[in-house]
Amino acid sequence: MVRELFSKIFSSRAFYIVFSLLVSIALWMFVEINENQIQTHTVPGVRVVRLNEQVLNDRNFLVSSMDPETVELTFKCPRSLVQRLNKDTLSVQIDLASITSRGNKILRHEIVFPTGLNVSEVIVESSSVGQISLYIDRIYSKPVRVSAPYTGGVSEGYIADPVEITPREIMVYGPAEVVSRVGAAQVRIVRENLTTTFTENLGFVLLDVDGEELDDALFDQLSVSEETIHINIPVRMQKEVTLTVDLGFGAGATSQNTTFEITPRTIIIAGDPEDVRDLNTINLGTIDLTRFEYTDTVAFPIAIPNNVTPLSGETEARVMVEVKGLTMRYLSVSNTRIHYVNEPSGHTAEIRTQSLDMRIRCRPEDFEEISEANIRIVADLRELGPGTQRVPARVYVDGIDGAGAIGNYMIMVAIIREEYVRIPTPDAG
Repeated sequence: MVRELFSKIFSSRAFYIVFSLLVSIALWMFVEINENQIQTHTVPGVRVVRLNEQVLNDRNFLVSSMDPETVELTFKCPRSLVQRLNKDTLSVQIDLASITSRGNKILRHEIVFPTGLNVSEVIVESSSVGQISLYIDRIYSKPVRVSAPYTGGVSEGYIADPVEITPREIMVYGPAEVVSRVGAAQVRIVRENLTTTFTENLGFVLLDVDGEELDDALFDQLSVSEETIHINIPVRMQKEVTLTVDLGFGAGATSQNTTFEITPRTIIIAGDPEDVRDLNTINLGTIDLTRFEYTDTVAFPIAIPNNVTPLSGETEARVMVEVKGLTMRYLSVSNTRIHYVNEPSGHTAEIRTQSLDMRIRCRPEDFEEISEANIRIVADLRELGPGTQRVPARVYVDGIDGAGAIGNYMIMVAIIREEYVRIPTPDAG
């Protein structure tokens, strides 16, 4: 009977509901009792934070030393808060705003708890120190020269110009004893075999007066006016290029009977690889072979392209030209062989030149064939105004292949308005 009664009770749904509720209450009470159990919790290495340090710096002071830099804190708190109290979530702070003089200072610290923590549940049982000792020093400054030695070299066929450093000088600030030990700032360039211009903002190290790198403990006491230095190493390609010249053939001179020599024949240049890579020749200009009889030497300035520098030092080239196998025929040509074209509208032109002395270059076999009858001198009067003036004229040698005049020729021409042209009066009777 009793067994049946218990069997009905244990198998009923109401029993399991009541049983589950009782177990839940028991577990909740266990957790609450366990989590709210007060424990002693020690946190070492809690950092000391300095408030209003910039205010101190604005007064031209700095913290030269601080002791200690971390503290150890001991709390009594519920077990549930232990994980939230550690050296990463806790700090102690001191306020530097009240300091206005140099020397030893002692400040009390204040504990800063994690955001959202119920501080009323935490009891501060102890701190390894109750006060922070400081030494306040005046800020001293010193200009320091920046160097950037580069020893990595460039690839073959390239040259590196001196390293450009910006700025060339920085300011170092800190305690007088430390600042006085700083001798220079140095940028270390870790590159080799450059083929293009190197430009980058790089960090630097401070060197003492003996040229040794300042150790970290001293460096940490200093501040500097710049965090990085702009370094530029111009790298240029160097190349040997050939000088060339154009020849204006004529008056019997052709590529077959003309020789020339350029001095210097080549020069060395340097420039940005993009500007130099495809530059193989530099043209000096054109020599008109009808301006001289047989030989001539012409000086040309060497026109270096923009952004390219000559390295071999030459600024001028001389070209010696020689026309071979020809002879000269000298003639005096009367004005019957002088003509004009493009007479100005409404005007009359009169040739005032009576004769011209000609120099005709030709092959020896044509020498006797050339006479005044072969010469034709033509002046273009286009756009000329009234008056007597010298006009350039072009000389043609008709009937003799390859022969031509040497030099420039001018004729005198009078341009007269038609209303001023005298009309002859008929004879009387």
